[in-house]
Amino acid sequence: MGNMPIHDYFLRPTNKAFHDLTSTLKPPPNLRSLLGLGLGFIPTPYNPTSFNKLESDTSGAFQHLERSLRLRCFFTAKGQPEPAPNWNPKFHIPSEWIPDEKFFPKVLPRRLHQFKIRLRQLFRGRKSIPNLSREHRFALDYLRRQTDFIVAICDKGLGPAIIEYDKYIELAFRDHLNDTSTYQRLCFETAGMLCFENKQRLEKWIDDHSTEVEDTEMIYIKSKMDEVKDPMPYFYLLMKVHKKPLKTRPIVSFSGSLFHSLGVWIDVQLQQVANTLTSYLKSSFDLVEIFKTFRLPPNRRCRLFTADATSMYTNIDTEAATQAIHDYIMNNSHLFPTVPLVPLVEAIDILMNTNVFQFGDTFWLQLTGVAMGAPPAPNIATISYGTHEENFLPKFQANLGFYKRYIDDVFGVWICDEDPITDERRWNRFKRKLNDWHGLEWTVSERLDTAVFLDLNLSITGNSIHSSLYEKENNLHLFLPARSAHPPGVLYGLIAGSVHRAFSLCTDRSDAIDFLRRLLRHLIARGYSKSSLTSLFQKAIQNYQSRATDDVSSRSNTSDHWLFKLTYHPQDPPSKLIQHAWNTSVAEPRLSKPLKDLDILFRPLGHRRLIVCYRRPANLGNLLSYRKISPDSGRPVSSFCEEL
Repeated sequence: MGNMPIHDYFLRPTNKAFHDLTSTLKPPPNLRSLLGLGLGFIPTPYNPTSFNKLESDTSGAFQHLERSLRLRCFFTAKGQPEPAPNWNPKFHIPSEWIPDEKFFPKVLPRRLHQFKIRLRQLFRGRKSIPNLSREHRFALDYLRRQTDFIVAICDKGLGPAIIEYDKYIELAFRDHLNDTSTYQRLCFETAGMLCFENKQRLEKWIDDHSTEVEDTEMIYIKSKMDEVKDPMPYFYLLMKVHKKPLKTRPIVSFSGSLFHSLGVWIDVQLQQVANTLTSYLKSSFDLVEIFKTFRLPPNRRCRLFTADATSMYTNIDTEAATQAIHDYIMNNSHLFPTVPLVPLVEAIDILMNTNVFQFGDTFWLQLTGVAMGAPPAPNIATISYGTHEENFLPKFQANLGFYKRYIDDVFGVWICDEDPITDERRWNRFKRKLNDWHGLEWTVSERLDTAVFLDLNLSITGNSIHSSLYEKENNLHLFLPARSAHPPGVLYGLIAGSVHRAFSLCTDRSDAIDFLRRLLRHLIARGYSKSSLTSLFQKAIQNYQSRATDDVSSRSNTSDHWLFKLTYHPQDPPSKLIQHAWNTSVAEPRLSKPLKDLDILFRPLGHRRLIVCYRRPANLGNLLSYRKISPDSGRPVSSFCEEL
């Protein structure tokens, strides 16, 4: 501690913890202080941003800013085009088109050159100051090289966990891959052949439905398909440390795989369908908003209950789900006329029936259900079972005072019958109907005056339902430490979001204040000073109160800004200096016409403010990622197959 820099001493977190799931091997003792920083902690990159690096980046700040200027000048001269009626930002593919030089005033290249000269003076070579001690750096290097342990992510955001590599592989087989009714192991040749056939299926789907799917959507699917380098999704586990004994959640990560873009398209289409279901619940915010006007029936005994589906994603009957979604859309087509039914059903069938994924050096085909990690998985689960709810819920109208479902979690209010025997019979009949859909099983709670649902504590108070925030006992509260090299504004964003969540989800203001006080203590334990936090909390509360009465249409739009994109480094010049350089060289140079008043075919360019838009560097979660198990990670996964 005597060799610790003074800023590290005062900003060091005092609550450092992780979940130790090891049973045979003991991790080195110095890992606690490293993993206790949290997987979101960002080590300071070795080198600050140099001007040469900034200028040579072909897709970086200068190129993006100059192109934005050229586009603004072009559309000022030609007029802004009308947006496509069904345009969705999820399907946006950035264009590389640059307008002709004739629309770009000659004065602007000179101003941009002056801007670069000023930035050259700001972005000088500096020595990076590490925010990890030497011991931490040694521990991080050890974790990245060793093959005995895996640093895993816990489900429900409960922090990092360390587990033996062999035990992790064994859990994957024991909990999931050994279930031959759900997963089938493939040899390398068969997996490669199925991937080739999947690409042919996708190309055929594109050819068959090119006129039925919107042009922008089809361009998105084609573009992303052309960018694919690794066609197969990857299988990994989340640790359910809140379950005793330990359980795991299987994730098949579709990001960057062949079917990812198709999955995004399916998800957007199904979202329109899910919104029409009676039981559909978007979030806990929507639930609390409903509670503001919901009243329990007078003079009746009411009880709260919850239900949780057992492994809903993998236990969904694939054929039944596809048919249920098809029938529901057909029978209610007037509610979503823009949904292309035939392409959608075919796309769902492709995604659910041909999911080939990789786990280490082994390859697998999912036989039933939908993979958690596929973009449309939540909506497929929501709609397929929702069609069953549409049929049986009206039969219990007399007893169901309230019923909503968030994917695989149900919350309801049961209106008890005056006759206990009749009430029990109806309750048991309701539970049987809940479980009467193609083998999907639900665990239903007891009927009580209180319930925990999503992130809420719910209770009956008079004739209404009272809500407050719920936190799991296993939550380590590993917020970003003060020493983390995260971009400025992240801390305030966390506090502002928590303030919004607390006051929106808590019925009583006192519950919200208690939650924020606990958050303040947690942040102080992560190395932040109480004085700086207090001012940020006050600012966030004031902004929340003002936004509650603010006109949404009066808020600023990101299209009113120039964006200067930059990877953050603590030793880089602050954004205020970059903005000052922009204002004095481009926006409002001395003895020159301001940028906003420049004429483009007798039309002013208009006012925009420069915003420095930061990208974050790699955090500990990225550096210790276990999504892909490489040959260097340890013993090959295939060697476990015979044993397990």
